[in-house]
Amino acid sequence: MTLQNELQINIVINNYTQRSSSYSSSYDYILLDSLVNSSYSNLFRSDLKNLKIKTQNNTQCNLLYLPSYESKPSCILVRIPVGKISQTTKLILEVYDKSTTFSSTLSTGGEVQFFDANSDTYSDFFETCQGLSVENDATDSGKVIRSRFVPMEVSCLCTKNLSGSSLKNGRVVFARFKRAVGSIGVYDSFKYPYNEDGETPSVFMQTDYNLTPYQADMKVSSISLGSDTEHCLLNGVGDLVMSSSWDAYNSGTDDDGDWKQYHIHMRAGTGFSASSDYLEASSRNNPSQIHQTTYDEVMMDATYYADTEFSEFNYLDLKWLLVFPSPIIAFNNIPTITVTEKDSKHGIRLYKGSHEYPKAYKGSTLLWDANDENLEDTGLHLPDKIINHNWDWVF
Repeated sequence: MTLQNELQINIVINNYTQRSSSYSSSYDYILLDSLVNSSYSNLFRSDLKNLKIKTQNNTQCNLLYLPSYESKPSCILVRIPVGKISQTTKLILEVYDKSTTFSSTLSTGGEVQFFDANSDTYSDFFETCQGLSVENDATDSGKVIRSRFVPMEVSCLCTKNLSGSSLKNGRVVFARFKRAVGSIGVYDSFKYPYNEDGETPSVFMQTDYNLTPYQADMKVSSISLGSDTEHCLLNGVGDLVMSSSWDAYNSGTDDDGDWKQYHIHMRAGTGFSASSDYLEASSRNNPSQIHQTTYDEVMMDATYYADTEFSEFNYLDLKWLLVFPSPIIAFNNIPTITVTEKDSKHGIRLYKGSHEYPKAYKGSTLLWDANDENLEDTGLHLPDKIINHNWDWVF
């Protein structure tokens, strides 16, 4: 196990906005699903397991390695303390020799939930309803969970143990499909079986009108707060990454109990970052008085037909489902994620003799930190009259 290189992961959020209300999660998460497109990808194992990630102050981040599938690459889910998230977040990417194989250090089953059709029992994770079946997958000798449309029946793939997480922490849903074609819908908060009284759905809808009774040559997609578009269409093997954020700006009480009003932000895309095809919409100062305070279940379904002859009803095949909170990143615009050379520190270093003083304070106020590349200008400057003199202090 030899460290070969240290690179830098840059997560940039345009028009970064501070939240109005508090959140309870101590962590946010970055899904690195496009490392294969990095100019440094020749240094990475195909399963990315020779990579470690740490913060700028050298704290190791817990990672979950996710395997590739057909045309979709391996991914890494990175857990980061919320205090490390800003408009420009920088992480250190440690690259080891390709004979190194690390194991995941991020456990699932708590605030991070993961279902893998190859190894998990679907009845432990999903409701049992019409149209569900377990199918063999020749691609990886594993399994897929199939959900086929059954008219006049409750036919969908709906989780049964993901309700109860707080709205104020946001939610990201990452589904990898072997088959997602035609008309499909995905809800990140759904009350099984009919979504009665559900107040907080973030919904992705895709409709292929060729495969409906209308038989029009039109394919569109949309999210709850947006309008129909021809972007972000799934057709076969594909990833869908949805996120939603509920940031309370007002609260009150009525006959039905306590309510809150939210700044709402939603997006859905074929990936986690701005390099993907995505839809995004928000509603600042949304006037709805919402009594619900937690997310419900995640639901996905296929509707209408699988072919233009209407010989069979549509279906989707799920490989895995990953769900995690995101109090900061889901609230803001979709991030741009790049891998570059690690920043080199250029600037003032303060010594007395051989001892370095890496920080300077005025009272309790930090004026300068030699190791903080993002520290704003706090007004600490060197007057010209003391530069280039033979002082005991060396800058």
